[in-house]
Amino acid sequence: MLTRSGLFAAAMLCAIAGPAIAQPKTISLWHPFTLETDMIYGGIKAFNESQSEYRIDPRIVPGPQMDSELIKAIASGSVPDLVTLDNPVVASFSAQGTLTDLTERVGKSAVVKPDVYFKGPWASGLWKQRIFAVPRDANTLALCYNADMFKAKGLDPDKPPKTWTELLDAAKALKDPAKNVYGFGFSAVQADEGVFQFLPFLHQAGGAIDKLDAPEATEALEFWAGMVKDGIASRDVINQRQYEVTNTFMAANAAMVLCGPWELPRLQKEAKFAWRLALLPVKPGKDIAASALGGYDWVVPKGAKQVDGAFRFIEFMSDPKILNEGWKTGRLAPRTDVTVSDPLWPQAYGIYRKQLESARARGPHPQWPEISRAIQIAMQEAVTGTKPAGTALADAARKIKPILAKTPL
Repeated sequence: MLTRSGLFAAAMLCAIAGPAIAQPKTISLWHPFTLETDMIYGGIKAFNESQSEYRIDPRIVPGPQMDSELIKAIASGSVPDLVTLDNPVVASFSAQGTLTDLTERVGKSAVVKPDVYFKGPWASGLWKQRIFAVPRDANTLALCYNADMFKAKGLDPDKPPKTWTELLDAAKALKDPAKNVYGFGFSAVQADEGVFQFLPFLHQAGGAIDKLDAPEATEALEFWAGMVKDGIASRDVINQRQYEVTNTFMAANAAMVLCGPWELPRLQKEAKFAWRLALLPVKPGKDIAASALGGYDWVVPKGAKQVDGAFRFIEFMSDPKILNEGWKTGRLAPRTDVTVSDPLWPQAYGIYRKQLESARARGPHPQWPEISRAIQIAMQEAVTGTKPAGTALADAARKIKPILAKTPL
């Protein structure tokens, strides 16, 4: 039993201690970024230090496992508060009703404004005119070329090819079988990254995913298949992932390749020759600037416990000051109002940022994997000569038609 003096002492201790300090709410975040220089690490640290209401608890999930892990979490009813998803898969989760609709929050946001984003990245987060994702970063493709090889073959490295015709002529001139050098390299691997590399040519030809049986699509695939048939590009393109295509470039076995900005750090470190970037050549007579869109989007799974906190972090990471840091690892800001001053690889930065203006999202469509798979098979058949390009694409169109009849692009 406490005496009166004991009660007084206890009361004094409570007064000195003051009211209990509220603990910050934990925001669980899944992301696949392992490079310590990625902007997400500095962003998490700065966010946690900038306020006391929320605290980010990150978990690294390898990119190839992210979709399956999220599906498991949704099925179990225990989802993270925030996830970074590869942008072509966002529509699949959105259409299934497994993501939080962010439309109202975006409408009230002073930071996330749709009109300041590049068209392609912003489109990747939309489904049926509602906003289910906010772009985190973006990437696209450009033409990477060996400037030393250009000089050695009498080509002007200050005048890279601007059309398909010029690309073909340059590739023929740069081809050197005696030295195991191909003029051009690309990925036609049976995976979505192969489709990622083919889509710019499809769109530049005036083609479309929902018109694969049209002449424009055939022209695009014939252009690729013809280069392999004529030995201008290696037959190995059917097995090479994008990373391996860049390997052939760095080994000086390909004079020009399709390349994304994520390769810049290792190009700078490992390439033993002068290299440059150029906008993707366009088809003569069409002059349609087009490239493919890659990158990651922020999504909040439905059922997340800290939706407000998750969106607050999205706003924090969407600030131009944070997005500026993305280029250090070759990640472009998805916003038009962000221009990196004194960027690393300045020539490449100017090219990729310009190319991003014409980068198109894959889909968006909830059954993008099935659509992509049909295109992958057509690419492989045409490039290997198993089927003419037109026949292969007509087969792909027949597979895709019922999918698009149910849910148009």
